[in-house]
Amino acid sequence: MHLNKEGLPPTLAGVLELERQEGIEQGIEQGIEQIIRGLIETGADDEWIAEVSKLPVTKIKAIRKELK
Repeated sequence: MHLNKEGLPPTLAGVLELERQEGIEQGIEQGIEQIIRGLIETGADDEWIAEVSKLPVTKIKAIRKELK
């Protein structure tokens, strides 16, 4: 069996890389939601936030609802 540079079997290395990527994506998503919450708290309009964030207005409205 061949090992990758970390000395792990390729299948385990692949799983670990997938987990790492999912963690990064989750962190990015959480960061975006924090920014959106901040924009909502400053009084920004849902349609404007959706336009600049490229997220659907329904997502912005759902985040706004969570803040109440």
